Amino acid sequence: MRKNVVQMKQIVEKMNLKNLTPDVELSDKAVEVPDINRPALQLTGFFERFDSERVQVIGYVEYSYLTTLEEKKKEEIYDTLLSYKIPCLVFCRALKPDDMLLQKATEANIPVFSTDSHTSAFMAEIIRWLNVQLAPCISIHGVLVDVYGVGVLSGIGKSEAALELIKRGHRLVSDDVVEIRKVSDETLVGTAPDITRHFIELRGIGIVDVKTLFGVQSVRETKNIDL
Repeated sequence: MRKNVVQMKQIVEKMNLKNLTPDVELSDKAVEVPDINRPALQLTGFFERFDSERVQVIGYVEYSYLTTLEEKKKEEIYDTLLSYKIPCLVFCRALKPDDMLLQKATEANIPVFSTDSHTSAFMAEIIRWLNVQLAPCISIHGVLVDVYGVGVLSGIGKSEAALELIKRGHRLVSDDVVEIRKVSDETLVGTAPDITRHFIELRGIGIVDVKTLFGVQSVRETKNIDL
């Protein structure tokens, strides 16, 4: 079972984030934990047990507090916060960080982003998405099909059986290789590797593009494994 990471560029694209520090290179940055942190206590100067490996989210409460600080105190807080090499800072509700923070973040090589989303909505969405992306994952040889809403994983009869089910209105998730993520103690989610997504290999025929041949309703990206 392998541990995944999510590249920072993937987060920016998925969450539709605006990059406020364009001089910071994102290609070498990634997130390894699905949780996020609102650094409210840290902005007051309390850094004990700081979850610095998490995405740091600034909401309206944290932003309002920062506006009450004197410049010298604010600079001290920024310097300490950025010294932890956090993955990134995200300002919600289209809030705009001050120039001091943007300059210091650029110097520390830490990206700062902005989103129009409300804080609670953004937190819920990024946690949900990161939990799936960073879940422990294995790849197995088999086929996964959505049959009447039930995710059926099979290692026998695979491709030919899957094609017959698709012809009868059921939906393909993955053929030949299924990536299985454990997103909770009770839930396994299956998906296809990018290179084989929407394709079936049939003995004696070759590669079949299911989405093109049967339409978009014949495939799906992911499915909980039930059987």
